[in-house]
Amino acid sequence: MAAFTIYSNENHTKSSLKLLFNFLSDFKNFKSILPEDKVEDFVFNNDECSFNIKGITPMKIKIIEKKPFNYILFSSEGLAKFNFSLKANLIGVGEEPGHCKVELMGDLNPIIKSMAEKSLQNLVNTMSLKLSELELNDN
Repeated sequence: MAAFTIYSNENHTKSSLKLLFNFLSDFKNFKSILPEDKVEDFVFNNDECSFNIKGITPMKIKIIEKKPFNYILFSSEGLAKFNFSLKANLIGVGEEPGHCKVELMGDLNPIIKSMAEKSLQNLVNTMSLKLSELELNDN
C-alpha cells in the first residue's frame, strides 16, 4: 500500500467562509460540490452521506473533525479497498470571502493509485471549484 495526498487547486470563494463552513456541515448540501455526471444514488442523513461514483466504488462519508470556519475533515467508512480522508480547507477570515482547497488523503495499492490518480485529482479540483463558486447568503 502507498499513502498519498492529492491537493486541489486553491480557489477564491464568492461566499464568506462562515457560510461555506455551515453549508458543508450539513450533508444535504454535500452533493452540490460533487461532479453531477459522476455521482449516483446520493443518500444522506444528519450524520453521514453515501453515494456511488461511476467507475470507482460506493462510498460512505462521515464528518470526523471540524474547526469552525477553517476546515471540515471527512472520513470514508466501510470501504475494504479504499479508505480515505477528505479535508475541505477554508483559508481567510470567517465573515469574509477567502480561499478554499480540498485535499484527499488515503492509502492505495501503487498500481491502483497510478490508475486512479488522474480521476481523484479531477474530483478534488471539481469539489474545490464548485465550493468556491457557491453564492450563499444568510437567509
